[in-house]
Amino acid sequence: MSNSFCFVITTFGSKDNINDLRNIAASGTISPIHKINFDAIYSDLIKPAILRAGLEPLIEKEEPSFGSIHTTMYEKIILCDFCIADLTNLNPNVYYELGMRYAVKPFTTIPIIASSHFPLPFDIGPNRTLTYTVDDSFVLTRKDEDIQALADTLLHAKKARGTDSPLYDLINGISFQNSVAHEKTDVFREQVRYDETIKEELARARALLSAENGKRRAIAAIDEIIDKHKPLENIETAVLIDAMISYRNIEAFAEMQTFIEALPRYVAETVMVQEQYAFVLNRNGGKAVPIDNVTIDKAENVLKKLESEKKASSETYGIWGRIHKDKFERAYKAGENGEARVHLKHALETYRKGFESDPRDAYPGVNYVTCLELLGLRDEALRLVPAVEYAVKAIMKRKDPDYWDYATLLELAVIENRFDDANEFFYEAKPLAAESWMFGTTKGNLDKIIRFRKDRNEECRKVEETAALFTK
Repeated sequence: MSNSFCFVITTFGSKDNINDLRNIAASGTISPIHKINFDAIYSDLIKPAILRAGLEPLIEKEEPSFGSIHTTMYEKIILCDFCIADLTNLNPNVYYELGMRYAVKPFTTIPIIASSHFPLPFDIGPNRTLTYTVDDSFVLTRKDEDIQALADTLLHAKKARGTDSPLYDLINGISFQNSVAHEKTDVFREQVRYDETIKEELARARALLSAENGKRRAIAAIDEIIDKHKPLENIETAVLIDAMISYRNIEAFAEMQTFIEALPRYVAETVMVQEQYAFVLNRNGGKAVPIDNVTIDKAENVLKKLESEKKASSETYGIWGRIHKDKFERAYKAGENGEARVHLKHALETYRKGFESDPRDAYPGVNYVTCLELLGLRDEALRLVPAVEYAVKAIMKRKDPDYWDYATLLELAVIENRFDDANEFFYEAKPLAAESWMFGTTKGNLDKIIRFRKDRNEECRKVEETAALFTK
């Protein structure tokens, strides 16, 4: 895999030192005006540091192109994985381009400045800016040390990718604020463009699931793809996310957890990955024998942290609700009805938060309605059904309907006792069930409705007939 590009925002050619011009203006005397050779700073300091960090330097004037130079330059500012911006001499174009970069990239942007050009403007924090040393004639006086310092900063950014954009420090992932959280993983492969070869390799690996010894072979194939392109910090973020989802798709949950725990920090700490981490921790803890409550508590703590940092989405609460729902299931099966009811109430409250945080997300919505149904709060459940149904149909207009869309409409129809509609939704959903466990999930929800209606001495024959469709 080729090295990532590092775009350089800088001044070009030889320019008068603004400090000398300011001194003349302030004193009213004639003083020498030194020149700053920015091309030399690039070739003697910036470019060697980029190469030492294992990156490819990219600078606009070195790139022959047709059309507007601004268009190609802006593309590089936005798309390059890494960026260095030399703030020396207060070039307004450099600051404008740095602001653009900060607006679209939360990490891997490194401002630098000559030691003689402090203080920095107020909005450019010194803790974010690397200083290189020059003398009065603007000759690099610590060239080797400064090359290494800049290379080390790039290498750290390459591995850690902590947020360095002041904008993203204040606003969590502004480019994703208009997305429906629950759809992000579902439509990831259709919406994100990345290395088509690896994308196809992962698709082929997942397809092995249907072969003899399919799960073992699929896991081995995904492992091989990842190993081939290691270290992980050199792999495109989109590839890492697709690999994570691939493990989930084939239900390789132990491998999924191990993979997430090995991810570079800049990927592992994204909201999407943290949500999936909580999901898989709960899944693995709940399937352990005996139940691994320490791992389940860890899953909850991951989600609590997202909430405390005001990063929780409807997906966060959907996964959190599932944790409470699983606790309810275990307590109910063990005959601990009082404990089960408490867990069910916690699940209801968590799903409510998820649906209220984004009413476009039908997943926490349908679970909220189902919890109300199980608790016997039927009137409240029926009032919410139209809102959730609207959310599902809106999703179906944004993309091709999938199994979960029709399964959700089916569950809502059952809660409203519209069994002809529910059966029709089953036949719409059936050909879209890519995995056998999808049927099991829906049938499990219907079985809960049946059990709780029977506990309340309510008629259940029609619900049972609908649930039986999933076993034919």
